[in-house]
Amino acid sequence: KKMGQSATDILLDESQGKFGPFAGQLFVGEFTQAGINRVFLEKVDGEYQGACFPFRSRFASAVLRMAQGKDGSVFVGLTNRGWSSLGTAAYGLQRLVWTGKTPFEILEMKAQPDGFELVFTQPVDRKIASDVKTYRMNSYTYLYHATYGSEEIQNQNLTIRDAQVSEDGKRVRLKVDGLRELFVHELHIPALRNSDGEPLLHPSAYYTLNRIPK
Repeated sequence: KKMGQSATDILLDESQGKFGPFAGQLFVGEFTQAGINRVFLEKVDGEYQGACFPFRSRFASAVLRMAQGKDGSVFVGLTNRGWSSLGTAAYGLQRLVWTGKTPFEILEMKAQPDGFELVFTQPVDRKIASDVKTYRMNSYTYLYHATYGSEEIQNQNLTIRDAQVSEDGKRVRLKVDGLRELFVHELHIPALRNSDGEPLLHPSAYYTLNRIPK
């Protein structure tokens, strides 16, 4: 329920930068929570895996369809027909337009043999980003069965033992103990700031680690 309950349309950002810094990534509609999530994918040992991040919320109705215009903007088709959502309208059409200002976000989360590499849209505050206490991570999985939904199971808190910031300040290499294949690895970094002291717009990420890189 953290990222959604009923995924709908999938949209590939083919705007080449007209919709912000997320070109080549996926946007996934969410019916129940009336929102859109963002997905970064990579291929490890021939298998796709990656991270999802919150993107936009509080649409007037459930997000069902998305289409990208030539100007990069995204048209979002909405409806509550058949189910209910956090949006109160019966239906609607909304348009998302990039303001031209790049938000401070986790752009990518890449699996490493001993942890993860985070890529940001803006340089981070080096002191905060190099402190392992800035990061909180746990991992868990779900029951895959015929019954609707599942609680998180086999939940474990993970120890982050090192955080190395790149020279340009846009990458942080996390060394994490206890990585588990086929588990969701949930990351929270609400205390992180960019070099101007601003917080992340969305300080959470969820990486499904099918394969640990060798």
